[in-house]
Amino acid sequence: MSAIIVHGGAGAYRPGEEHDRGLRASIDAAWRILESDGSAADAVEAAVVVMEDDPIFNAGYGSSLNLAGHVENDASFMLDDLSCGAVGAMTAAANPIRAARLVMDRTDHVLLVGEGADEFARKMGLPSRDQRTEARLRLYEKRLARLREEGQLRLMPRLRGVADELGLGTVGAVAIDGRGRLAVGTSTGGMMMKLPGRVGDSGVIGAGTFADERGGASATGHGEAIIRYGVARSAVLRMPELGAPGSIAALVERGRELGAEFGIIGVDAGGAVAHGRTTDGMCWASRTPRGVETFLNDRSEEGS
Repeated sequence: MSAIIVHGGAGAYRPGEEHDRGLRASIDAAWRILESDGSAADAVEAAVVVMEDDPIFNAGYGSSLNLAGHVENDASFMLDDLSCGAVGAMTAAANPIRAARLVMDRTDHVLLVGEGADEFARKMGLPSRDQRTEARLRLYEKRLARLREEGQLRLMPRLRGVADELGLGTVGAVAIDGRGRLAVGTSTGGMMMKLPGRVGDSGVIGAGTFADERGGASATGHGEAIIRYGVARSAVLRMPELGAPGSIAALVERGRELGAEFGIIGVDAGGAVAHGRTTDGMCWASRTPRGVETFLNDRSEEGS
């Protein structure tokens, strides 16, 4: 019954070989835990940490920079018994997914943000690092110069257009273990040039992350839309009726009707894995007892 599926973000970009390597490393780390009778929770944490440590993804090291030139990470973690924890706009943890899991395991709260999340991470002994890479800094400087030229800094542009131009991204994992327990984790650096303090769907239970006895799902894409429509929870609600593949297909169809830009992965209680997207690009990988499957494509390459 064990299964793991991970995603490396959905949006206006073309995944390449570096994404493929990162995704495969992620599922390999998770599968080593699952095949040794480890928990879905440990597998999900391991999978997300690999992607947070890989600068090709917009999570942890290599995250997008906000308008002030800083990284603020969001992450969330949830189990099928509704245990959950999340962090938002945090700067003090090298691996935000670990901070989110510790909120779940060590506190009575669900969400810690900003300075409170940072102080919690330090008290828990989590290592920190500068999450900015040279590539992200160059992109930030280029976009900042353009905003200044256009006179938009004072007016604060609508960030949807910025996201369309620079792409969207998040990482996530959903797993079921040999005991039938489900776990989900999602982590992100958020939109490039976002307002300081903005928290997206990856820090919101029910939006970017959700699990219960029916299944689990992790979303990626335009966070505001994902929050409005409760995308991850919506996917899980219909899994008993449609299974993970049918539920996610129905959700993606509805998302396209609404003009919502997102991608989503999921696993149902029977161990079936599924994925879908309304965006041009998305990458994901899965492993089940039947083997490894990967997706590294965009809509134009599919001819649709």
